[in-house]
Order: sequence, then structure tokens, then C-alpha cells
Amino acid sequence: MIIIKRAIICFILLDNWLHNILKKYILKTRYKITGKCRMCGNCCKEILLCATPAQCRNILFSTVATKWIEWIFDFTLLKIDTKEGYFVFSCKKQLPDGTCGNYFWRPSVCRNFPLVDYFKEPVLLPGCGFKAELR
Repeated sequence: MIIIKRAIICFILLDNWLHNILKKYILKTRYKITGKCRMCGNCCKEILLCATPAQCRNILFSTVATKWIEWIFDFTLLKIDTKEGYFVFSCKKQLPDGTCGNYFWRPSVCRNFPLVDYFKEPVLLPGCGFKAELR
């Protein structure tokens, strides 16, 4: 089972790599991220994955989506915010010192943190070592 999981993650990481090349060289965002991670682990305690409020309220969709995410990324579902449209997870691989116990195989949501949206200013956690700057 671990081989299947790793193969799926390889495809996800390839997709992530291709997407990031497009973002970096062709479809640039208004903001760029500077600074570096302080490895505090705050971003691992509550991982918000965006969905629509309708998707969050749909029992079949939310069950399948959360089970898939829990299995493939080793996350634990904390809650579903049906009002704002978020699935809130925490990471099972976070070590007591806040670092990642699965750094090489970490998912795209972790690799791309903080996410730079095309239309909104990036939201950074308090004490985060990253900064958002206009291009």
C-alpha cells in the first residue's frame, strides 16, 4: 500500500512542479514571497483546504474528500467550516519540536506555503518568517 501511496504522491509532486514553473515564469502573481521558514510548525497545526460551502455541506463529497486527504497526506480532520468553505486538518507527521517528520514526501499544500493567490494578498501566520511583497 505504501508503494501505491508514494506513486500517487510522485504524480502530485510532478503536477506541483509544473504548476510552479508556470507561476514563476509565465503567470506571475501580484505578490512575491520573501524570507524563509522559521520551522516553528504553526502552519501544521491548522491546515485550511479551501472548498465551496456547498461542497462542505455535501455529505458524500466531504466524506470522500476528507478520507482521501487523511490517507494520502497523513492529515487528521479537525473540523469542517461550512460557513466559510474550509476543511481544517492537522498533520500527523509534525514532530514535537515543530519540524516535519516527513519532509521529503510532504504534500503540495506544505511545499507551497504560504500560498500566493492571483487575486488576494497572501495571509501569513503571526511570527512566520515569510513576507509578502508587491512585485
